[in-house]
Amino acid sequence: MVLPALAPFFFTVAPVRRFCYNHAMPFPHAARLLLSLLLTALLCGCSISQALRVRDGATVDVDTMIADISGAPVLFIGERHDAAAHHGLQLRVLQSLKARGKDVAIGMEMFELVSQPALDAWSAGRVPEDAFRKVYQWSWHNIPWGMYSDIFFFARDNHIPIVALNAPRSVVQSVAQRGFASLSPLELAELPPDIDARVTDEFVRFIGSYSSNHGRNLESFRHIAEAQMLRNMVMARRITGYLAAHPEKVMVVIAGGGHARGVGGVPAELKGNLEYRIVLPPVPPLDKEHVTAEDTDYLLVERF
Repeated sequence: MVLPALAPFFFTVAPVRRFCYNHAMPFPHAARLLLSLLLTALLCGCSISQALRVRDGATVDVDTMIADISGAPVLFIGERHDAAAHHGLQLRVLQSLKARGKDVAIGMEMFELVSQPALDAWSAGRVPEDAFRKVYQWSWHNIPWGMYSDIFFFARDNHIPIVALNAPRSVVQSVAQRGFASLSPLELAELPPDIDARVTDEFVRFIGSYSSNHGRNLESFRHIAEAQMLRNMVMARRITGYLAAHPEKVMVVIAGGGHARGVGGVPAELKGNLEYRIVLPPVPPLDKEHVTAEDTDYLLVERF
């Protein structure tokens, strides 16, 4: 099945092949050129301009959405990590908050506490780009720097603090492999106090609803669910701890859609009466037919 957005390319291939034959042009070269032009057109038109307001089902423009959410001290702006349009929207939220006079901080799933000194130095303008790229690549090596670079430059140029939210990867890996109960005292010492990531059967089923557990037995998949819960809990503690120390700040939390989701994500683990708002992209199993106000305040409308 050809996706509607790609149909023009496939329907144009045959005429291009005939043109190449008649004009002695190598077909692969022309096809690559056509594909490049098509992708450029798609990328130029893929910015997100609308969102579904879940509480009443209305579709609104992004400026209206940002105005609505900007009064909360925590804004979860979820993403698919490899979706450039989502990062563009995150930057737009940050720019709008700054223009409104908000004192902004950026909380990022992409970094662990060990990277906090480097993040502080970057926001202060004391780290060259090449050095900071290495910190990013060590922290989040599967996603290209360019996906987040505009956000990083905006933070540096405006001296906006970036807060490392994630749990130590070595501890997360231990939990995913052997379960939370297996952690040693040394591993537990790397976590905020009073963390217990053991999960209920209901949470295991919830994680299974949007994560493939094919080929895994129940116990091993429980470990995966505990690793997810551990990351949720640690990120929630980092957010509440930072805002307790900096109550004047508005934190924009940049994290994957599963972590940003109101049900089963980081927001559910926030302690106290900390107000938050959530914006999510459509992430399985959430779409406009199945999303609820408990999941998110806004669901992005994506063109493709």
